[in-house]
Amino acid sequence: MAIVNNGTKVSLQAVQLPTGYTLPTVTEIADYDYISDLTLNVLKSTVENATDATTLTNILGNASIGITKQITDILAADYLATATVTAYADLTGINHNIVAVNTTNFYDNTAVSYVCTVRLYVKAA
Repeated sequence: MAIVNNGTKVSLQAVQLPTGYTLPTVTEIADYDYISDLTLNVLKSTVENATDATTLTNILGNASIGITKQITDILAADYLATATVTAYADLTGINHNIVAVNTTNFYDNTAVSYVCTVRLYVKAA
């Protein structure tokens, strides 16, 4: 019995996939029990890289703050470690938290984050 995170699938539109990015291989769950739609933030400063493909890879897999880590933390908080739980996530959208230039909030001190729309699929036995 364990909690297993199969990783994060990427279902972004083609225009949002950087040149040279390789889609991760994720084992999906056909007979999932639960679906949750989540909005997860990833600080830009923790994942940014000169190469766009590396930045997207880091958004998914950064060990301290990436989507896969956040999903693992959510699963650990929601389920007992003695449960048999398998899950995977699907990144369906990505944006940022910077507001439009014509607003007064543009100059505030909010850290820049990627705002990720994720669908979580969970099978609990």
